[in-house]
Amino acid sequence: MVDQTENLRKWALLIGINKYPNFSKGKQLKGCINDIESVANILETNFAFPKNNLTLLRNKEATRDNILANFESITKKISEGDILVIYYSGHGSQMTDREGDEPDGLDETIVTYDSGRYPLKNKDITDDEIYDQVLKMINKTPYITLIFDCCHSGTIARDVFGGNIRYIPPDLRPTHELPKSKIKIGNYGISNKVVGPSGWLPVHHTYVLIAGCRDEESSFEYHHIAGDKIIYHGAFTYVLCQALAKAEPKTTYRDVFEKITTQISTINSRQHPQMEGEWDRELFETKNIKPLRFILIKERTNDKVIINAGAALGMRIGSQWAVYPPMTKQVTKKTEKLGMIEITTVYAILSEAKIIEEAKIDSIIENTRAFEEDHNYGKLQLKVEIRSPSIYKENVIKMTNQIESSPLLSPAKEEEPANVRIYLISPRIEVKENDPVPQLGVLTTSTWAIIQDGYLIMPTYKTNETAVEFKICENLEKLVRYQQALSIKNPKEANMLINTVDFKIKRQKNKKWVEAKPESQSKQKIFKEGDNIAFEIINHCKVPIYISLLDFGLTGAITLLYPIQGASEKLIPGKNFQIGIREGEEIELFFPDNFPYKPDPIDQPISGGIESFKLLVTTEEADFSMLLQPGYRSAIDSAKTKLEELMEMIMVGKGDRDAKSKVSGVSSEGDWLTIERTIYLKQKES
Repeated sequence: MVDQTENLRKWALLIGINKYPNFSKGKQLKGCINDIESVANILETNFAFPKNNLTLLRNKEATRDNILANFESITKKISEGDILVIYYSGHGSQMTDREGDEPDGLDETIVTYDSGRYPLKNKDITDDEIYDQVLKMINKTPYITLIFDCCHSGTIARDVFGGNIRYIPPDLRPTHELPKSKIKIGNYGISNKVVGPSGWLPVHHTYVLIAGCRDEESSFEYHHIAGDKIIYHGAFTYVLCQALAKAEPKTTYRDVFEKITTQISTINSRQHPQMEGEWDRELFETKNIKPLRFILIKERTNDKVIINAGAALGMRIGSQWAVYPPMTKQVTKKTEKLGMIEITTVYAILSEAKIIEEAKIDSIIENTRAFEEDHNYGKLQLKVEIRSPSIYKENVIKMTNQIESSPLLSPAKEEEPANVRIYLISPRIEVKENDPVPQLGVLTTSTWAIIQDGYLIMPTYKTNETAVEFKICENLEKLVRYQQALSIKNPKEANMLINTVDFKIKRQKNKKWVEAKPESQSKQKIFKEGDNIAFEIINHCKVPIYISLLDFGLTGAITLLYPIQGASEKLIPGKNFQIGIREGEEIELFFPDNFPYKPDPIDQPISGGIESFKLLVTTEEADFSMLLQPGYRSAIDSAKTKLEELMEMIMVGKGDRDAKSKVSGVSSEGDWLTIERTIYLKQKES
């Protein structure tokens, strides 16, 4: 797959360590050098990385000082827009946290060639040191991929049986007996650091981080026979390289990750790779390819499947989904359809469905993708009224047919109150009294305009535009989904999570973060355009929780503020963390262009609007990607708030975390809870 963009440079730093002279014979590895050579070959052959831009550090070349020097060197070499890969294959470990930013008191580390344990000197490189280097790289380019094939769990009990594990016991010496840290917390504002399930780096919305296992698991070595030789690799790297070698143009990280998770669990059921960050970016490229809204088939048993979406996502019994092959991003008439499923039981974050149609026996399997065809919304439909001069009869028929074909929309019957009115307006050289949508002024061509509560709620469309009826109905469907997602409420009164989670909105005051309080007159929390906003979540429950924070913006967009893709991590009892506090992760509030979309000139200008934030709390990992959507109110498709621009790449969809989970365990999925907070976002005074 060689498709190097002109003037775009690609770089890689690949570190592999088999030999550890300061550790026992049982701690020596066999596959790490093979790993980096395989990765280097694939990057050069399949992804157009220039050979001279590949730096490989093997064994004694991978000392602490030399690794850090190469970090610095490659940071100086890269330019804006370059593509960079950092790969490490070797032992992972932990050591006493010297900066005071780790909730468990331990830093995660990669073990360098010259490192040791008591009484020898510890020369591990910590996660804080790696992140400090990565931040310097991000200042030049966001297109960074970090891959770790190692583990650092401090809870591993290892027997000789089971093969090599890429793990060195933690160094628990007190901080004064360890090398002094050169990292200053103020460099990147770490406080109560939040990391993803890989445990490696603080979550960040620009880079892709792929790890061979979860933070509490092990990365194993794997061998295969080639002729009369036994070839060793890391199990994760071996499977990853196979997938990369077969990747076609426009393959994304999501596509590859969903494929390798099942393969890894087949080799070793105790190892689950993790990916955090830009799931929908093309492999080692700069472009994002976002798929249509879909859910994954998690498990199949006979004629039943489990899907990774439940009541917390708004799933309803009776909804039907069409199933397509893995890696399907868009559905056309030529796309191979594997079958249909219908939702029969809805749990907290998973649902059970029956297979009602299948093209071939057993074609619907784990990691196939389901796209919704018929959602059982019940009475939740938007009533749409159409008004136009009689000369546009054919246009009205087309629009009516498009509305009737939508599961979310229906034409308003005569004398029936409508939620939205669509006007088709003739060309006009002046605006007369009682003319529709006077704020549009003079029109040179016939124009569609969509009104709610007297205001235009989305862009206008010319009648001669391609697929204009589809575009309008698609925007109206976004309006319905926005309202549906905002209305999701916790269905059970008897819920172990009720009144156990605090959700606070914070503002900056005198350079400090304080809880935002409502104003005495309006009773609203008022923020101004350009203000920064942050959030604090505190877990008072007796069990760990997972949280997702959604922003319901003024444009109709639903974006995910936390977690980034693949970075869902437990918040343990009694702990809290803050979103938007860290330097470089600020959330700045802005209005979209032309908000509201062309107000009536005779009206008083609108000074602001309500922005909502919904916290979804679950006792198991959950995937809320199906709720996310771009806005429908922007002046043009690319007009977004600064907040949306910051979050536009954060479309989650973590894939299958555990391909071996059983249907019988679904009924004990646990509880879920929603908490909603709103602010009034006020425009700056001109």
